[in-house]
Amino acid sequence: MNGPMLIVWILVFFGIFYFLAIRPQRRQKQAHGEMVSMLKKGDEIVTIGGMFGTVTGIGDDWVEIEIAKRTRVRYLKRAVSSITVAIEDDDEDDEYIEASEDDVTEESVEDGDVEEPDADEAESTEQAADETLDAPDAPEAPKT
Repeated sequence: MNGPMLIVWILVFFGIFYFLAIRPQRRQKQAHGEMVSMLKKGDEIVTIGGMFGTVTGIGDDWVEIEIAKRTRVRYLKRAVSSITVAIEDDDEDDEYIEASEDDVTEESVEDGDVEEPDADEAESTEQAADETLDAPDAPEAPKT
């Protein structure tokens, strides 16, 4: 009776091991193979070592990556970790600062409604401008 029960337990543990280890690893390997087969020139990728680059050439088992301007490196296809997507930030071009009601507008300048700044404010801005324009003193010449 112990013999058949032992075989059942071995099959149960093998089944658990299969579903927790072997099957997910096969799926991951298959997904990586599909990703590598989809590589084309111009794709931005990351290698398993963390190197970012742009694909410039593809061979049977290697990929040529441009990691800097005029710097190309060859990697094995299996060293490609993922294809990255460059996120273009369109907000940089459209960045602006809204003027508050207290700020001077073009219309108020044309009408002559511009208020003069207080004396304290004018002095502080002049001092700030003077401080930023001063160059540091030259270092002393070394003594021989």
